[in-house]
Amino acid sequence: MKKVSMLWSLLVGLVSVLWQTFSYYFRFGKFNPYSLWTDYLWFFIAGVLGGVILVLFLNRQTTSKGRWSVLGAFILATPVAMIFMVGGGLLGFIGILIFPQIPWTITSWLGSWLGKFLSQNG
Repeated sequence: MKKVSMLWSLLVGLVSVLWQTFSYYFRFGKFNPYSLWTDYLWFFIAGVLGGVILVLFLNRQTTSKGRWSVLGAFILATPVAMIFMVGGGLLGFIGILIFPQIPWTITSWLGSWLGKFLSQNG
């Protein structure tokens, strides 16, 4: 199968920023007037790291069933990763960068395993 480009990880970074922005808006009824642009930069970088994890696991798959399995697992873990991203903010930028990678990595690995299993039996 054709390899997935690492540029797709930028999309995950953008989604992370939008998710954090709109979750604040839906919670408080306004956009965050106190947030610095660097906060959004850290959210973007954390999302890009998650996107890199996704692309790496997608490129390990040899069938479309495997890729869909990995993508589904990644999408299921995204709400948890976003909560971890906000919670990690209490520890500073290291928490923002590292904490969301935990659910994304674990579920992508499980999706990869499931994808390989489905590919063998399909």
